[in-house]
Amino acid sequence: MKLQPITDWAQVPIVIDLPFAARLLGRSVESLKKRAQRNELPGAFKVGNLWRVSKDVLRQHIESGR
Repeated sequence: MKLQPITDWAQVPIVIDLPFAARLLGRSVESLKKRAQRNELPGAFKVGNLWRVSKDVLRQHIESGR
């Protein structure tokens, strides 16, 4: 099953999981998990044992080009 491209920020939930964030960033889930654990992924936080990312913070990070 091929994933459809995300073409509008309105399609992105307010809080996203690492697989979704990886899709947006073109990175692997594992690399994002390591960055989150090192406090290097803006907007990342844990809910139980799972990492989540704030859409707004991630969007600002992407748009700033960092």
